[in-house]
Amino acid sequence: MTSMIQSDTATAPNPETDDIFWSLKTVRQKTGLSSATIYRYMAVNLFPARRKLGPNRVGWLASEVKAWGENRPELGR
Repeated sequence: MTSMIQSDTATAPNPETDDIFWSLKTVRQKTGLSSATIYRYMAVNLFPARRKLGPNRVGWLASEVKAWGENRPELGR
């Protein structure tokens, strides 16, 4: 029997961009934002949308999160 190891960075190819997907844990680590803040920003279109990867899995395109970080709006800082 082979065991499956699930990484924080999903590597499922995206046919549109051939990008990788980041889990919420990875997005939190890369941005320094909490989960609540990420979802709050998404609700008002200030953060990239998540993508449904499966029945119980979502991810964010790494390139979109990186671009957001480079052009991050100043939000009450």
